[in-house]
Amino acid sequence: MDDPGLAWTTAVLAFVAAVPLWRVTTHAITIAHEGGHAMFGSLTGLFVKKVRVDRGGGGSTAYRQEKWSVLQTLAAGLAGYLGPSIFGLAGAWMLVRGISPRSILLMTLVLLAVLLVMVRNVFGFIAVPATGALVWTVAMRASADVQLVFTYIWIWFLLMGGTRQIPELYGNWKNGGEPDTGTLAKATGLSDAFFVALFWLGSMVALVYGGVLLLTNPV
Repeated sequence: MDDPGLAWTTAVLAFVAAVPLWRVTTHAITIAHEGGHAMFGSLTGLFVKKVRVDRGGGGSTAYRQEKWSVLQTLAAGLAGYLGPSIFGLAGAWMLVRGISPRSILLMTLVLLAVLLVMVRNVFGFIAVPATGALVWTVAMRASADVQLVFTYIWIWFLLMGGTRQIPELYGNWKNGGEPDTGTLAKATGLSDAFFVALFWLGSMVALVYGGVLLLTNPV
């Protein structure tokens, strides 16, 4: 029998983390953002030179190659602002298909460990291990019930955080300082505004679809 109580409760907790506590939790979304750049760039043949996670909530990912194909630009560029939503949606998909919360958390740890190897600034060396330490503690020390609750919160947070970063994207774009949309626009001939709208639409679709998966998942 489906019981959406856990999904609704954890959604509220994740909302608190993603909205009122955004100044504190924004670095976790930055890690997913830059992790998206690094992962999908690497999958298309780009070699990551360095990743930064900055104290102010920003970040950057640099590659060794100076010339990229259109495919590489699209994959690496789109996977930044859509990164948290992609990871959240993947987590929701795995959870509803019976993959254990502990397995999902361990996969998260693997991705964080790979990203840590690429980090090249002091704050990044603090933020990524701190996030990993929290996930490791729950995955290895907590009970199965706590792992389930935390995994729900973590997935909801990634989905909500994916949408929460869009207002900041819009502000950066209006002020003329958004490299992701500028790079994508230059490579495709489309406008920056198109990609701002695409990021907003993609993150909202992921939140709605991922939310439906979690809310209809029998626990």
